[in-house]
Amino acid sequence: MKKMSDSKFYRGLPRKRIGSGVIFLNVRGQVLLVKPSYKGHWSLPGGGVDLNEPPRAAAIREVREEIGLAIKEPEFVAVDYVRARGVKTEALQFIFYGGVLRKPQVKKIRLRGNEITEWAFFHAASALPLLSMESRKRVVRCLRIIRADRQGAYLEAWK
Repeated sequence: MKKMSDSKFYRGLPRKRIGSGVIFLNVRGQVLLVKPSYKGHWSLPGGGVDLNEPPRAAAIREVREEIGLAIKEPEFVAVDYVRARGVKTEALQFIFYGGVLRKPQVKKIRLRGNEITEWAFFHAASALPLLSMESRKRVVRCLRIIRADRQGAYLEAWK
């Protein structure tokens, strides 16, 4: 029996998309959402994880690129498995908590480039209809985790 080379074996493994998002709250408990120019819905600040980039580093980079905030160590909240659907391949979505933004931090928010067209804080009930269906479930569960001061949840978007 011929042995398969390591490189051929690894090339044959499935590919998953990986994304990182960050939940920020303001002092009133509202969640920060951004409106990407390329989507029909709002989302958390964040985006795709680049090759050989840790998810936390991607979250930090994406927040800086999208809204101009420099954050250091957002806390891990959850990882969400998302099944393949239509043209979208399966994915892992990492969610981090960036903390409560006070007025001086909020004043530093600056949209960079054309990727994000708007940002705003929303009460959870107002935010949910603006999000995609899978993001709604994720945000609700992550807000519960944050408010209960727990970490490290594993989620599955379809449940």
